[in-house]
Amino acid sequence: MLFGNPAIKMTNLTKRFGDLTAVSNLSLSIPRGELFGLVGSDGAGKTTTLRMLTGVLDADSGEARVLDCLCGELEPVRSRIGYMSQRFGLYPDLTVMENIRFHADIFGVARTEWLPRADRLLAMSGLTPFTKRRAGALSGGMKQKLGLCCALIHTPEVLFLDEPTNGVDPVSRRDFWRILDTLLSEGVTIVVATAYLDEAERCHRVGLLHHGQLLACDSPQNLKQLADPAITNPGLEDVFIMVMGKGTDTTVKRRPAPDLKSAEPAVTLVSLARRFGDFIAVNNVSFTVPKGEIFGFLGPNGAGKSTTIRMLCGILEPSSGSGSVAGFDVCTQAEKIKENIGYMSQKFSLYEDLTVEENIAFYGGIYRLPASELSERADWVIEMAGLTERRTSKAGELSAGWRQRLALGCALLHNPPIIFLDEPTAGVDPLNRRRFWQLIHQLAADGITVFVTTHYMDEAEYCDRLALIYRGELVAVGTPQELKQQRSCNGLLPSLEQVFIDLIEERDAAEGTLP
Repeated sequence: MLFGNPAIKMTNLTKRFGDLTAVSNLSLSIPRGELFGLVGSDGAGKTTTLRMLTGVLDADSGEARVLDCLCGELEPVRSRIGYMSQRFGLYPDLTVMENIRFHADIFGVARTEWLPRADRLLAMSGLTPFTKRRAGALSGGMKQKLGLCCALIHTPEVLFLDEPTNGVDPVSRRDFWRILDTLLSEGVTIVVATAYLDEAERCHRVGLLHHGQLLACDSPQNLKQLADPAITNPGLEDVFIMVMGKGTDTTVKRRPAPDLKSAEPAVTLVSLARRFGDFIAVNNVSFTVPKGEIFGFLGPNGAGKSTTIRMLCGILEPSSGSGSVAGFDVCTQAEKIKENIGYMSQKFSLYEDLTVEENIAFYGGIYRLPASELSERADWVIEMAGLTERRTSKAGELSAGWRQRLALGCALLHNPPIIFLDEPTAGVDPLNRRRFWQLIHQLAADGITVFVTTHYMDEAEYCDRLALIYRGELVAVGTPQELKQQRSCNGLLPSLEQVFIDLIEERDAAEGTLP
C-alpha cells in the first residue's frame, strides 16, 4: 500500500431516507493503494455509502473526502475517480468499442491516450474478439467486464465498484479480479462492495456493515478469529453468518438422500437443440432428472442455461431433439407443461407496488386457483416466507431476502411437482442464501423436483447432482463429490469452482480458443 494522506476519509457520515437511517455515523479511513471490501446484508447501506463517496448522494450530516476533496465538491478530482454502479450505463445499441469511446469522450480523454489503453483493457478482459459486437448482445459476464473497461478508460486513482460481479460466472469473476490485481500493482485505490465473501478475502481490509453501522473492520485474517472456534479453517462467510445470524443455527439441514435410481423421471432431454439462425445456443443436450432430485445446472454466462430452461418450461420451441417435463412433451404440450411447473427468475417477477397479499392474489388468478384453495395456499406462502407480520407491506419495501422467498412462494402457489429456479440467489447476502437453500431442501423432502442454476459454487454443493454446460454442449454430469474426485490430485480434492474453471479451460484449449 502507498502512504501519505488517505485516499478516502469518512467522519460520522450519515444518510437518512425519511424515518430510515441508511448510514449512521460512519467513520473510516482508507489509505492510498488499498483494496477495501465492503460487505453486509441486503439494505445494510453499502450502495448508499458508495453513492455519497462519489457525489451521487449528499450526506445529511458528517463529512467525507476523496483525494482531499469534499464529496459534495468533487469536480476538481472527478477525472481521477472511477465508479461502476450496479446498473452501469452501457448503451446496448452501441458496439463494445463504441461504448468505450463514448466514455472516453465523456472524460475528455484524447484518442491517442484512450485507444492503446482500450486495447490493453480489452486484452485483459478477454473482450478483444468482440469489439464489433453490440453491448446488448453480450452475456452478463461480458457486460460486467465491458462496464469495468469503460470505468477505467480515464485512468482513475480511486475506483468504486458496487457489487461488480453480481450474477457473473466463476470464469468471468476470475478475469475481473485479474484486472483489479493489475490496477492494485499500479497504485490504484479500490473500494468494492460485494456479496461474494470469497472475493472479500482478497481485500487488504474488510468492513462489515449492518443497518448502516460498521460492526467490524480489519484484515480478513483477523476477522476470521471472530468465527466460532469449533469451525475448522473458517472463512469470512462463517464470520458474516455468525454476526448476522446472531448466534442462531444457520447450517443448511439437508433432507435424507433420496433413492434417485428407482425414481421416475421428472425431466428428460434427448439430443435437445436450439438454433438462432446460424448460432447454435444448445447443441444436442441429453440428461434425465429423477423426481425429487435437486439438480444444479451450471455454466458460464451465455453457455445455454437459460435457453435450455426456456425450452423445458414450454416458452421456447426446440429446433430438434425431444424432451418431457412432468410427463408432457416439450415440443407439443407446452401449455400443459406451464400448468405443471413453477418458475422463478433472478429478477423475482414481483410487482413492487402491490402488497405481499396482492402479489399472491395476482398469481393465484394467473393459476386460476379457486378462492378456497387460494386462501389456504396464500397462508402457506406467507408462513413459509416468514412474512406474517408484513402481509400488507408492498413488495418493493421488502429486503431482497424476503422478496426472494415471496417470489418462491408465488411460483409454488399452484403446488407444482417441478420448480425451475434461474439464479434465484443472485446478489442475496450469505445468510439469506442459506435460509433459501434450507427451504429448497424442505421442498425436495416433500417430493418436489428442483431444477436450479447458480453461479455460487458453495450453493452447488447443496445439489444432489450437477450438470455443466458450455457453449451449448454438456461438459460433465455427476454429484459434487464425483466431479471433485474426478479432478483430484495426490488425494486432494479441488473446490467445485476450480473443477468448473478447469473443465472450461480444457475445452477452450482443445478448441484452440483460449484468450
